[in-house]
Amino acid sequence: MLLNKDRAFEIMDKYKLDGLVAKEAINVYYLTDYWDLFSSGGWIFNSYAVLPRKQEAPAGLVINAAINLERLTEVTPTWVPNIVMFSDYSGRDTKIKSNDQDNEPVAAEWSGWPVRKGANLTPLEQTWNYRAKEHSGKMAATPAWGLKRLLEDAGLSKARLGTDDPRILHWMKEMGLPDIEIVEATNIFREIRMVKSKEEVELMRKAAIINEKGVEHAISRISEGTKWSDVERSYFTEVSRNGGNGRYIVTTLGGLPHGKVIRGESLFVDSLADYKHYLGDIGRTLIVGQPSKELEMRSKAMQKGWEAACDIIKPGIKRSQLIDETISVIKKEGFKDYFYVSPHSLGLEHTDNPIPLGNEVYAGGEFDFTLEENMIINIDMPYFELGWGTLHLEDTIRVTQNGFEAFTSNKSELRIL
Repeated sequence: MLLNKDRAFEIMDKYKLDGLVAKEAINVYYLTDYWDLFSSGGWIFNSYAVLPRKQEAPAGLVINAAINLERLTEVTPTWVPNIVMFSDYSGRDTKIKSNDQDNEPVAAEWSGWPVRKGANLTPLEQTWNYRAKEHSGKMAATPAWGLKRLLEDAGLSKARLGTDDPRILHWMKEMGLPDIEIVEATNIFREIRMVKSKEEVELMRKAAIINEKGVEHAISRISEGTKWSDVERSYFTEVSRNGGNGRYIVTTLGGLPHGKVIRGESLFVDSLADYKHYLGDIGRTLIVGQPSKELEMRSKAMQKGWEAACDIIKPGIKRSQLIDETISVIKKEGFKDYFYVSPHSLGLEHTDNPIPLGNEVYAGGEFDFTLEENMIINIDMPYFELGWGTLHLEDTIRVTQNGFEAFTSNKSELRIL
């Protein structure tokens, strides 16, 4: 199970929530272990997940019947007990075609794919056919009607719900649940996800390793005159070969300033890859040829700052303390112009912690969280100077009871190629 239930219940209590409703793919996945096929294609088909605060109430999942039903077996099984299928695969969940609020529209019937007469079905095919028959005649007309069923089954017809899809307030009221209260919960989900479960830790350790292998492979292909498209090709190929999915590999502010690698000019490599949707993130500084004395000084100063941050990492330390300590040490080491450090949680999102949304404002511009055991963070340290070059240090670490565990190699020194 990906879900850290204790953490979820703790944060739900903090915000006085009776339950959570997820629509965004990463939140549905986090609550249920289920990844909707359509989410990877960017389609509008809605899955919903419900997690009640009362542990005896059933958690639930709404998914499309025609395609996703089969995926519940081996591809992406779920632990939740209450599954509602919807058969209106056009996803028109903003229209209610009934004048009677208590009378759910009849769903289009779907009882599975055709079965060849006399065929010897494999065990998996038999399971698919059984699941289709099991849900036949019970389909919801739309995702929203399926969600209404989940809320009623979980005793959440009159409840304060945190959700990443505030539209459901209007829909549920029109469907006959007028006493629901909605709290916009995009950042609440992030706050929950900051402390990782055992399963998440293992997935992220794997993601970090895969991502670093991709970066090292790409760096090994860099020489004077290399184009960035060649670096990207090397990186994505190696990440894929190791079972991951490359998201990006970037340098400077938007590519190489001269269109290719130039001898004597520093550049950084910053990459992001995922393994089963959990991210690995890493940053390195390198140069082809001999570095200038200024580059050596700045690189060593940043290395000292990184080491100083690592020295104080433990539960109870604030994000702002990491920033202040890192910048202070870097400046003392002679890099007076250095100014930016961004520790961030990492997980299903690159910045897997609350960020300013709408009219929310955080002191210092970002959410100042306190480190807890099993948080996974990156201390993001990029530096750009137009006409001079770039620097970057970044590794993925897990906060432990007394310090930290590095998921990557922590090669913070300047790489000379």
